[in-house]
Amino acid sequence: MKCYGCVSTKSWGDCEDVKKEVTCLAGFDRCFKGYADVKTEGASVEGYEKGCLTEEFCNNKDKIAFCKSKGECKIDCCSGDLCNSAAIQMVSATILLACLFVAMIQ
Repeated sequence: MKCYGCVSTKSWGDCEDVKKEVTCLAGFDRCFKGYADVKTEGASVEGYEKGCLTEEFCNNKDKIAFCKSKGECKIDCCSGDLCNSAAIQMVSATILLACLFVAMIQ
């Protein structure tokens, strides 16, 4: 399994600029794109990351207790080589919105 991997504390654009293809370790069968805005002791840190995760973690995102108590986290998982590229996720989001719109007008 291959995913895009990057880490940035600046922006998604910065993460995209440094992203690389990574080969996932055994058992890591999902790609992810994650964002965190964590606040501790008056400071706020944002993080943008892409990489590999396990299906179990993706199906149980509520395990991120740290984010619930200290800030906001969002993780989107997908399956398939390099599925966590920005372009593919944008297309998937567009298709999802179109499906929702069609369902609402019926």
